[in-house]
Amino acid sequence: MSSHKGVPVREHIAYQLLYELRATPLGRRTLVKRTGLTESVVRTELEKLEARKLVSFSKLGTALTARGRRFLSEKLSAIIDIREAQLKNLMLDRYGRMALVRGAADGLSAWLYRDIAVREGATAALFLTKRQGVLRFVEEREALAKKNPDDSRLIEQAFPAMKNDDLIIIAFGPDPGAAARGLWAVLWALVSNS
Repeated sequence: MSSHKGVPVREHIAYQLLYELRATPLGRRTLVKRTGLTESVVRTELEKLEARKLVSFSKLGTALTARGRRFLSEKLSAIIDIREAQLKNLMLDRYGRMALVRGAADGLSAWLYRDIAVREGATAALFLTKRQGVLRFVEEREALAKKNPDDSRLIEQAFPAMKNDDLIIIAFGPDPGAAARGLWAVLWALVSNS
């Protein structure tokens, strides 16, 4: 874990903020709304990112610097899409966030990453992949559509760019922030181990 003036940088929060800034500068309140983090956490983490020269501040909001864009493309290029989880039967708590990660399912220990999500505040996490053109849980051989055709269809519609061996991570929480923190803790663990 990095530090700024002796203060630890929570890398998964930094990655989440950088990802949100990928398209356009955003204000602090918008970042709070999108991430589910508190304004205090967003402000503190943005100051650390500015000290690392990954973001800059202006009247338009916070923007990625050229160095921040390079960092984002190097570290987070495997993350294809992140969105709210709108499922029917697989919702394991009130809120869910899901991500599509390119080629990350091979050899994944789902229980290990599930624990990472829960330690960060999520109540649960699911890990799915597409193998031989069929969506399934990472740990299982049976097609998800056999047990849960509605959610299988919703997930495939949410991620039309999904390819074989891509990973779908779905983190759940009692509030949007808990689901997002759990998801980003898993994403950070995945990219920092690759």
